[in-house]
Amino acid sequence: MKQPGFQAAEPQPLETNRSRRARSYHRPGRVLLVAFLLLLAFVGFVAFGIGVVQMTRSDDPQWGWLALGGVGLFTLSRITVFFLASSLTCPLCHGTLMHERRCRKHEKAFRLKPLSYRASAVISLLTTTTFRCMYCGTAYRLRRSSRD
Repeated sequence: MKQPGFQAAEPQPLETNRSRRARSYHRPGRVLLVAFLLLLAFVGFVAFGIGVVQMTRSDDPQWGWLALGGVGLFTLSRITVFFLASSLTCPLCHGTLMHERRCRKHEKAFRLKPLSYRASAVISLLTTTTFRCMYCGTAYRLRRSSRD
């Protein structure tokens, strides 16, 4: 009796649920530094607001110093972010990662509704060390794996 040389395998479904792994970003230190500076700018803005409100309620000069320190922190961190983030671009679409432009955002871009795309990317970056490019929707990770 002759044995067959080929046996068909189980039929595969035509559509498979493929999920693409996040790419590793080539400048993880600079992205983390910019995200941390944007967080510091937000803290400076909140400190300024608290200082101004408390200064109008009481005559204590310490609240004025808090408001002044908040403005200084906000200004210094935003100027530093402006210079550092100008060279942070997506390797695929060359869009700026931490500078929002007025062009159309990708449908897969991550955004928490009351916040902007950049603020949502900063929150995602600081909590999960991953982010999505808001212009092409590509997912990036900051951790390097052993295969990279």
